[in-house]
Amino acid sequence: VNHRKLLDAIFAVCGVPDSHFRPISSSVDKLDKTPWSVVRNEMIHEKGLSPEVADKIWSYVQMHGNADLVDKLRTDAQLMALKSASEALNGLEVLFRYLTLYGVMDKVKEKNHCRIILTSKSIS
Repeated sequence: VNHRKLLDAIFAVCGVPDSHFRPISSSVDKLDKTPWSVVRNEMIHEKGLSPEVADKIWSYVQMHGNADLVDKLRTDAQLMALKSASEALNGLEVLFRYLTLYGVMDKVKEKNHCRIILTSKSIS
């Protein structure tokens, strides 16, 4: 499950300027085929992020999980200070609730069909 609103909120918390959200998102999208060191280098040397901001992004985008990740992200005070992050997490909670109500959560979890990946593309 990819959620652009959540990714944008993460970028904001990390200190990415609004005007850089799409270019940085494009870099993050490469993580399904490109090592972090290459993506990090691109963010810093080609797109103008500081190493600290790039590393903070990495601390988020390496997270994967299901409803447990929603709970973990809810403990992030900086993230939860952003309305868009709260709205995104609410939407993900609804999705996981429905998967549970319909009795399919275990089936999709075991096949990794429904997990939160904090990029705008899936990483398998």
